[in-house]
Amino acid sequence: MTAEVDLDAFFGARPQVREDLLISPAVIRGPDRIHLLKVRGGKVFEVSPKEHFLISRLDGRRSLAEIGQEYADEYHRRLGTSHWSRLLWQLEQRELLAGPGRERPPVPPGRLLRRVTSGASWVFTRPSAVVIVVGLLVMYAAVVAQATSLWGAALPALGDWRSLAGLVAFIYVSGMLHELGHAVAAVRFGCSDIRINLLILSCRAEDYQFLESRRQQIVIAAAGGIVNSLMVVPFAIAWFSGWAPNGFVAAVVLAGSVQALVNFVPLSPLDGYKVVSHLLGAVSLARESRRFLWSRARRWFGREVPEYAPPSRTALAVYGIAWHLLVGFSVVAGIAVVGGLLDTLIGPAGYGVATAAVVVVLSLWFAAQRGLPRRIGAQPTSERARDARSRH
Repeated sequence: MTAEVDLDAFFGARPQVREDLLISPAVIRGPDRIHLLKVRGGKVFEVSPKEHFLISRLDGRRSLAEIGQEYADEYHRRLGTSHWSRLLWQLEQRELLAGPGRERPPVPPGRLLRRVTSGASWVFTRPSAVVIVVGLLVMYAAVVAQATSLWGAALPALGDWRSLAGLVAFIYVSGMLHELGHAVAAVRFGCSDIRINLLILSCRAEDYQFLESRRQQIVIAAAGGIVNSLMVVPFAIAWFSGWAPNGFVAAVVLAGSVQALVNFVPLSPLDGYKVVSHLLGAVSLARESRRFLWSRARRWFGREVPEYAPPSRTALAVYGIAWHLLVGFSVVAGIAVVGGLLDTLIGPAGYGVATAAVVVVLSLWFAAQRGLPRRIGAQPTSERARDARSRH
């Protein structure tokens, strides 16, 4: 009789996750489909769709019995006390369940940032976006077509300290506005807890990765590079129209274009990598694409490898090949450019120094790559494999 009462009490409980718990839409990580969890200022965790189904319903209103019935209707399987106990224990250990003093209310954007966002709201309309994108494409096409002329005109300015100082100032101010662009786009789409420091060129939006709309995530990630590009526009107009065909203007057009376009290279931690990740709805894209390519090689030798759904296979294969080509090109270009500059100072040994420097930078870059989010729950690997196969 006591056990029955205890079970009734257990399944009658109505636990609640923290009100500040952020839950992402479904994203892919390699062969798996997952959701990300995070509380404000906390760590990021990942859960499976089944775990997300349960956690998203822990609202303090529905009992475990009611949620369990919904789960059984959806997945044709009933959860016992051990499943619930393990899940609730893990949520409690990570302080993801509601409790006294745990909730952190969102920090609203500052007044100045809200005013800037309000004044720039017209930029986020569809007609404005089309005009901006088309205009920038035309500008960059002209820059590429006249790159030789621009470089020839810019060379004298690069040897003048006043022009160099002005160029550095332009790049720094453009970097500041780059971060402001990210912040304005984040505020525009409802993000909070935006930490921006223009002096050290950093901007973090606590909940932008958890927005429901991929389009909004892409716009936020791309906003900085768009702002950099817009900074080049008046100088490009001055150059191509003949109003100011001097070396400094040419140098700004070239340097500003490189600064803007490099941001869109799809390598971590650049904005282009985030844009591609949001476009594909994926996390840990670089790591997982390399893992996928190596799994194909292992499969040729009869090794057991994870099953990937067709959309994931295509995305990971294309990005994985592109990643290797981009990294290889960057290494060769870095050695050629740095080695060429050092060759004029120390001779052929400059290429050896350049190679060593590029290897060190590449090693530090690999070491700085962020790890995977921590898992919550204990879905067996075999069950995850069955879920992956069922998606084919």
